[in-house]
Amino acid sequence: MDEQGNSQRSVERRPGWGMNVVVYPGAIIEEEVILGNGVVVHDHVRVGRGTVVNDNAVLGRVPQVAGIIQRAPKRDLTWLEIGKHCVVGASAVLYVGTTIGDDTLIGDLTSIREQCKIGNHVVIGRGVMLNYNIEIRDRARIMDSSHFGGDAIIEEDVFVGPHVCSANDNTIGLRAGVIRQGPRLGRGASIGIGAILLAGVTVGEQAIVAAGALVIKDVPARKIAMGVPAQVSGDVPPDLLRPIG
Repeated sequence: MDEQGNSQRSVERRPGWGMNVVVYPGAIIEEEVILGNGVVVHDHVRVGRGTVVNDNAVLGRVPQVAGIIQRAPKRDLTWLEIGKHCVVGASAVLYVGTTIGDDTLIGDLTSIREQCKIGNHVVIGRGVMLNYNIEIRDRARIMDSSHFGGDAIIEEDVFVGPHVCSANDNTIGLRAGVIRQGPRLGRGASIGIGAILLAGVTVGEQAIVAAGALVIKDVPARKIAMGVPAQVSGDVPPDLLRPIG
């Protein structure tokens, strides 16, 4: 039995599986899946055909709390569903209750919490942290070491540079009853390295947020915003408009 009271077993190794793989009896592993050394697949996980899971990744972790954490973990979560022909990086941790589409790359050391919905052909870089209840739509790219607080929406064809951070509560937990809401990034928006997106802001379609900008209010579609705090500095030149599907 594990710490969550589930029985566990190492299933008979299939071709392409590494050493010390642990698969719980409630997991479904489709054909042609590769599991690296030390991979753990918990109950209520489905891994789609042809997906590669690299060494020491953990799939289907159940949320837990300790200490002074105030948000109670949800217990009625759905399965962790990973689509076909994905790649899950080494030591990534993916929680139960999240869905991931086909042909999506999850980088090494990335953590994706519960209730996230990730589309097809998405790239999530090394060391990215996605908190609970985040939607990332098709063909979006989130580069290394970015951190998104909960309740965010990232639409199709968005590019997020490295080390971008977002909030979902501008009171940093000091005011009770605040409705938490992360940023919404419109289709084809581009967010520069190290930008900070405060709670509730919308970055419009094909807009650009410059490197290091602090976004405290909405950025209109096809505008450039830069500075601390960010201000609109002009239109996005036609040759810099990111294509959108």
